[in-house]
Amino acid sequence: MCEEMKATVQKCVRSPRHSKEALNRLNQAIQQLKTEVSSAQSQPREPEKAKDVEALRDVASSGAKGKLAWLEAALQRAKQEMARQLREYQELMIVKLGLDFEIATYRRLLEGEEQRLCLGLGAGSAGK
Repeated sequence: MCEEMKATVQKCVRSPRHSKEALNRLNQAIQQLKTEVSSAQSQPREPEKAKDVEALRDVASSGAKGKLAWLEAALQRAKQEMARQLREYQELMIVKLGLDFEIATYRRLLEGEEQRLCLGLGAGSAGK
């Protein structure tokens, strides 16, 4: 039981690290796409190719916006998953603390019983 709990705690500790790394990668991708969209919108237009450039810019912009929306949704899902894992970790820590308290209580009871038995045996043998 204790080994299972340790394994679960280790898993919960590692998961937020992986989620945080994924969040960082998603944030970087979002920033890159925002930069691409703003640079595509601010580039100067040549009069003779304005329609072609405008069409390409619109396609690139809509593709980048779609990818940005997807990345933002993935980021939101990752944040929700990370929050869920944090709640699970906190619940496990509460259980662990309860078990630690229970173990300490039983240990004190056992030590007290051992002392009582040792004193009882010592007193009985001294009287003989």
